[in-house]
Amino acid sequence: MLHSVRIDQLWRYPVKSFGGERVRTATIEPDGLLGDHVWAVLDADSGNVASAKRFRRYGDLLSCSARLLDDNDPRDPAALELVLPDGTVIRGDDADVHGMLSQVVHRDVRLEARPRTYDEAPVHLVSVSAVDALGTGESAEIAVRRFRPQIVVDTPGSPGFVEDEWIGGHIAAGSAVLGPDKPTARCVMVTLTHQEVPARREMLRGITAVHQVPSGSDGKPAPCIGVYATVLTPGCISVGDDVLVR
Repeated sequence: MLHSVRIDQLWRYPVKSFGGERVRTATIEPDGLLGDHVWAVLDADSGNVASAKRFRRYGDLLSCSARLLDDNDPRDPAALELVLPDGTVIRGDDADVHGMLSQVVHRDVRLEARPRTYDEAPVHLVSVSAVDALGTGESAEIAVRRFRPQIVVDTPGSPGFVEDEWIGGHIAAGSAVLGPDKPTARCVMVTLTHQEVPARREMLRGITAVHQVPSGSDGKPAPCIGVYATVLTPGCISVGDDVLVR
């Protein structure tokens, strides 16, 4: 059975655990969106990637945001613009960038271009209807951003957690084809503050109460919103594109 949906928003996150940038078009490469997750903050002591999931140590990274000034070379530090929690704007090639980020997290860290560092899969999709079904009382804009998707889809006439039905199928939009393969299990990240998204300590409990599905190899139910997908056919997509789910 075929269902027609539409791309409502596109986001990319040039720096892992930073806020992202909203874009009108995106090039989907074999390993993810062009410019997405190509930078990371590294702990200078351990060399490990600083993830906001370790929120007591690195959670303040979520209050930073990043965007690309030029798509020609996303790993060029001169093309990376950062906005720090106090509103300071700095480029990736600024000599002070490592020190300023260290001040944000109160640890010695460095910003580096890295191989893409995804937790589960290169593409993350969320439907507007799934976010609406949570009944959070937040504006649609804030509610969607809380879940940090790259692709937001609108599914008129299909309420609820419609993306659960996409798993194992194909999603075609523009010239790209994606393969949704598992639900997106949620963690503490959905409760944290980032940019205009306020902290909501009860959010994870709310998702658990409304929507649990098996998401891991153990088959145990977990609080889930959205789906992870692999790239089957690279291509270009744009906001407003019709999407074919089959």
